[in-house]
Amino acid sequence: MTVLMIVAAVLAVVNVAAFSAYGIDKRRARLGRWRIPERTLLLLAALGGALGARLGMGAFHHKTQKRRFRILVPLFLVIQLLAFGSYAALVIYASDSYQPDKTAEAALESSDTVVVTQIRQGWYFDGPGTESALVFYPGGKVEAQAYAELLHALAEGGVDCFLVDMPFNLAFFGVDKAASIQDAYDFDQWYMGGHSLGGVAAASYAAKHMDQLDGIVLLASYSVDDLNGEGFSALSIYGSDDGVLNRSSYDENLANLPDATVQTVIEGGNHAQFGNYGQQKSDGDAAVSAEEQQRQTVDAILEFVES
Repeated sequence: MTVLMIVAAVLAVVNVAAFSAYGIDKRRARLGRWRIPERTLLLLAALGGALGARLGMGAFHHKTQKRRFRILVPLFLVIQLLAFGSYAALVIYASDSYQPDKTAEAALESSDTVVVTQIRQGWYFDGPGTESALVFYPGGKVEAQAYAELLHALAEGGVDCFLVDMPFNLAFFGVDKAASIQDAYDFDQWYMGGHSLGGVAAASYAAKHMDQLDGIVLLASYSVDDLNGEGFSALSIYGSDDGVLNRSSYDENLANLPDATVQTVIEGGNHAQFGNYGQQKSDGDAAVSAEEQQRQTVDAILEFVES
C-alpha cells in the first residue's frame, strides 16, 4: 500500500503541474509573451498528467480548438485511469495476503547450524551442506516469510535454500528471479521448488532452464509445462486433507512430469501447513500438526535430493 500511496502522490504532483502549465500558457497567450511549447504541454499529459491537462483545457478554455489536443489528452486520460485503476486493484488484492506466524518469523533468525541472510531476491538459508540448493517460490498471496521454518529445516538437513520474495506476493510476477540466484551462487545441484501457485511458476521457470537444473519439488502443486527431460527429476508432495489443490488439474498435468516422478501423500496433511500462516480459506482441517507435516516434507525432499 505504501508504494500505491507514493504513486498516487507523484501523479497528483504531475497533474497539478499540468493544470498549472495550461493556465500559465493561456495567460501568456493573452499577454503576447513567450509560450510553453505544445509538445511540452502534451508531454505533461502523456507522463501521467492527463487529468490535470484535461481540467486545464476546460477551466482556461485553452487548446480546445486544437485537434491533436482534443484527441490525445482524453486518450491519455483513459489509458492512465485504466492503468492506475488496474495497478491499485492489484495492490489491494495482493495486500490481503496470508501473514507468517511467530514460528516462521523466528526461523528467519540464524541458528548454530544455519546462517540466514537477507539478499536482494529474498532470504538465503546457508546450512552445513555445500553441494545442493533449492530455490523456493511461495504460494499465491502468501508472504514469503511464512515458509522460513520449512526451509530452515531443509538447510539444516544439508540442502541450502533460497526463499524468493515475490512482487505483490504472486510468483508469476517474478518467475525468472531464480536466474540471478543461480548466477550469483555456485552449487553442484540446483532444484526449483514451490508451493501451490508458486510451484506452477517454479515449473514454468524450470521448463526453460532444464539444462541448468537437476529437478523440481512441488508442494500441493503441478506443472502446466512439459518437464520431461533426461536427467531431470521431480518430487510431488501433497496432503490427504488438502481442500485447495485442484485434484483434476493435478491429475491432468501429471503427464508433464517425468515418468519416475516421486509422489508423496502426507496422511492428515492439508494445503496451508507447508508454511506457517494459519488456516487458508477452503482448506481441509489437518489431522496432523504443521510441525509434523513439515517434518515429513523435509524428510521426503532430503531423500529425493540424495537419491
